[in-house]
Amino acid sequence: MDISSQRIDDIPVIVEWLKQMGIAKCIDQKLRPPHGNHKGMSYGQLSVLLLTYIITQSDHRLCAVEAWVLAHRRILELSTGWSIGEKDTSDDRLARVVEELGKQTEATQEIEVKLGQHLIRAYDLPTQVARTDTTSFSVNHQQGDSPEENLLSYGYSKDKRPDLLQ
Repeated sequence: MDISSQRIDDIPVIVEWLKQMGIAKCIDQKLRPPHGNHKGMSYGQLSVLLLTYIITQSDHRLCAVEAWVLAHRRILELSTGWSIGEKDTSDDRLARVVEELGKQTEATQEIEVKLGQHLIRAYDLPTQVARTDTTSFSVNHQQGDSPEENLLSYGYSKDKRPDLLQ
C-alpha cells in the first residue's frame, strides 16, 4: 500500500468560493473561445486556478503558477473536478487569459456586471435618519437656522473644548 500525504491548506475553501461565485462559467460565457489549436483548460478554468494561486500565495507572478499547480495538482483536481494537464497552467497560457481579458473590454464589463448581479445584494433600508458614532471630528461651517438646513448636527465635544464644535 502506497500512502502519500499532502498539505491542502486553504485551497479547497478558495476553490469552492470561486465555484460558487461562478467565475469560470461567467468568463467562459462572455469571452470569445480560444482559437482551434488551443487544447486543455478553458479561460474560465485557468482563471480559477490563477485566482486560487494569487489568493493562497499573495503573489501575482504568472511564472510561478505552473510549479505551484504541479505541487498541488492532486488537491486542485479533487477540488475542481477538472483534469489538469502538465502544461495547462504555463505562463504563456495564463498570459493569454489575461491578454484576452484586457483586449475584450466589452466582454470584461459584461463579466463584471454579471458577477456583480450575482454577488452584490442591495437592501432597502430606512433613510429618514442615519446616525453614526465613529470618531470625533471638528467641523468648520455655520449652523443654519432650522434643522432641515443642516447636513451635520453639532454634538458634545469629546475634547472638552466648547469652541470646537463636533
